[in-house]
Amino acid sequence: MKKIIILLTPILLIALVYGCSKDHEAPTYSTYKAASSPDDVQATYDPADDAVDVTWTMADTTGVGAYFVAVSDSSVFDEGETRGFNTAYGVSQFTYDAATYVPADVDSLILYFTVSAVYKNLTFNNFIGPRAPVDSSLVLRK
Repeated sequence: MKKIIILLTPILLIALVYGCSKDHEAPTYSTYKAASSPDDVQATYDPADDAVDVTWTMADTTGVGAYFVAVSDSSVFDEGETRGFNTAYGVSQFTYDAATYVPADVDSLILYFTVSAVYKNLTFNNFIGPRAPVDSSLVLRK
């Protein structure tokens, strides 16, 4: 019995070392460094259409399939009531219909907009990239 324990101890230790060798390494996010956020987000209220036109630019559109536009009613973006919308492939503008989402009895409201690229390529499959800086628009009805 003693010989079996002496024989199995090094085998068990080697199995533990190889089995747990990567448990101490932190996860890496270097893959996601290829994802970038859109720039120059502009949200402009058009009182004639009662809609907010949102436009943006993006320098590197490699692997970008579409965009995700998020809207909030709070300056602390994630703490407000948020809504998200997908754009069509390659479109870099979005029209937010204020008449549909802002009650008619509200005469003014500040809405906050941000845009993220949706990557669809060999590395990312419908991966929503980092957010662009938030822009706001005043919905002012007279």
